[in-house]
Amino acid sequence: MIGKFTKNILITFITRILQLVLGIGSSIIIARILGPEGKGVYSLVILLPAFLIIFTNFGIGPASIYYIGKKKYSSKEVFGVNIIFSILISIFAIIIGLIVILFLGKKLFPGIEKEYLFLALLLIPFQIFLQFVVNILLGLQKFKKYNFINLIQTFIFLFLIIVFLLGLHFGIKAVIIAQILSIFIGSIFLFFQVKKETKGIVFSLNKNLLKDFFLYGAKVYFGNILGFLHYRIDMFILNIFLNPIAVGFYSIAVVLSEKIWFISQSAGVLLFPRVSSETDSKKLKEFTPLVCRNILFITVLVVILLFLLSHSLIILLYSNQFFNSILPFQILLIGVVTISGWRILANDLYGRGKPILNSYITGISIVINIILNIILIPKYGIIGVAWATTISYTFAFMIIVIVYSKISDNKIIDIIFIKTSDFRFYKNFLILFKNRYFKKLK
Repeated sequence: MIGKFTKNILITFITRILQLVLGIGSSIIIARILGPEGKGVYSLVILLPAFLIIFTNFGIGPASIYYIGKKKYSSKEVFGVNIIFSILISIFAIIIGLIVILFLGKKLFPGIEKEYLFLALLLIPFQIFLQFVVNILLGLQKFKKYNFINLIQTFIFLFLIIVFLLGLHFGIKAVIIAQILSIFIGSIFLFFQVKKETKGIVFSLNKNLLKDFFLYGAKVYFGNILGFLHYRIDMFILNIFLNPIAVGFYSIAVVLSEKIWFISQSAGVLLFPRVSSETDSKKLKEFTPLVCRNILFITVLVVILLFLLSHSLIILLYSNQFFNSILPFQILLIGVVTISGWRILANDLYGRGKPILNSYITGISIVINIILNIILIPKYGIIGVAWATTISYTFAFMIIVIVYSKISDNKIIDIIFIKTSDFRFYKNFLILFKNRYFKKLK
């Protein structure tokens, strides 16, 4: 199990690095061309469709992974249901979005032009389809194709940004349109890849399937909402207290710090379907702590390096106009470590069919986040936002470690701290990398 998992992590890890490079490239061009205020406006505008999607998706995506992993329903049925759900939910979300913009736009998004918000609603149908259907590949454990879809969408976005911003000198609208087109093209690739894997589509509303999806989805749904709010409510509150320029500075710190998540995401996206399908309780008990403590170890090493290089990195990539992003970035690096550990353990709980526990933990954590933001933003601005986020991330990690240790009967020390025996994992990882890639170059 570990050997195959290591191989899949390697593939996913390399893909995430490529996405990281492409994503940072897009971020640099957007920030340099639009400036702090334009970058802040763009970051706030895309929050609207993101909020609407997370509030209307009802946990369908994770339910797809869980029930395909359990082999309770055929992938054809799940594919058909996900397409139907993506259409219905997209219509519902867009209607809500229109109401929000028309009646609450000025209050919720001060300083943001409505035309940008209206345009951003076009992201919704393609993002929902992408989110729902790509989880079928995870449920089937087709990790190569899953990684390919994510990589191609990121590459297309960068390509369009280069054309629209550098080539044609367009503005914020062009960035939103580039994102819409990249997700649309990615969705087309995804449809044909999934159809090939499922060998067709069954459009039937199986009552048992719908019941199971909604029961499991309901457990995941509130956790997803709270998790998203945990990641993004800080920008929303920051704009209300200050302005889009402050959001622009803070968004750079967020973008860079979240890129480090690729380490835990590489393991997390593989862990959920593996835990869902694993029947050996002994392997399950040993496996997740091994993954968690090693991901924490690697993340700490990366964070220390980036902390030391943070000043030069931000100035080099984004120019002196984003100098105010440096300290928030350094503070958020602490939270990167703890949220990475949280993500690994959360995926284990999802795979065990206990997503509601993540909801409770995240709910408490987000309350702390909001309270700290309200207290710290007026006094410390974007520095206060960074500390509020890092503290709430750390709290969530501490709680989930305790909860997971009791459920899995593992010691906390085994979950968090690396062991001497774990270094065999790195040896095997390097051997696999050498055999898989360097031999091809000869």
